Amino acid sequence: MSVPAARAGGPLEPARDGLLACTTTRSSLLVDPVDGARIVSLRIDGVEVLGRGEPAPGAPPGIFSGCFLMAPFAGRTAHGRFAFEGREHALPLSFPPHAIHGLAFDRPWRREGEELVLDLDERWPFGGSVRQRFELGETGLTVTATILNEERTMPAIAGFHPWFVDPLADGSRLAVDFRPGTRYVCDPTGIPVGTVPGGGDRPWDDSFADVAEEPVVRWENGLELRIGLTGSHWIVCETVPGAVCIEPLSGPVNGLATGGHAIVGPGRPLVHRLALSWD
Repeated sequence: MSVPAARAGGPLEPARDGLLACTTTRSSLLVDPVDGARIVSLRIDGVEVLGRGEPAPGAPPGIFSGCFLMAPFAGRTAHGRFAFEGREHALPLSFPPHAIHGLAFDRPWRREGEELVLDLDERWPFGGSVRQRFELGETGLTVTATILNEERTMPAIAGFHPWFVDPLADGSRLAVDFRPGTRYVCDPTGIPVGTVPGGGDRPWDDSFADVAEEPVVRWENGLELRIGLTGSHWIVCETVPGAVCIEPLSGPVNGLATGGHAIVGPGRPLVHRLALSWD
């Protein structure tokens, strides 16, 4: 899905401190290719909407700021272990006792034309690469991620992890309109073990499915962001001071281990998009 844009901005261009920038008359974007191709700033009419949450003890600090891509898996993978095509594999336990949020947010990316590119490293036993394209308009931002492997087949899940600041600089507090049909019930370490209908009690730090309407983030000053229905699964975290995240995923948490993943291979990329729009 792409978002409507009254006038598109140009390609990402070099800016200060090694960042890449894109601007329109209403919006501006800053991306840090060295810091995991992370979006470090998104301003709408001069208002910064991305922020930073308070890091949890023991978690990678890089998962609590801006907006980054989770690839080639999203959320937690239980004990870092999964099987594919009859063979067992192990991932580094980045948030013990589990692996979390992929292997792309903590590496520098390189620029190739209008895309940022990352070759997956030795932590991922299949090889392959990931590409991102950023398209900023007056009224929307689309980030397109593509996971590829032209040498062999592999499992893959993609997701985006935007932290929306709460409160804004003017003190406006944030509210989330999110209406899931299914909530995953997790064990004490955050691994799904079942499902229940609806959303359950808030504040959330949960994963969901069966979302029929676009989630909406609203601040008290009237600023509103809609998140396009680009994913089959979602994570919503409202429990971290300073920011709230709403994450569209292409598959479920722990999907490498449970089979809820795509199969990527020669001629079969996984394409996943984050689509934000504002009025």
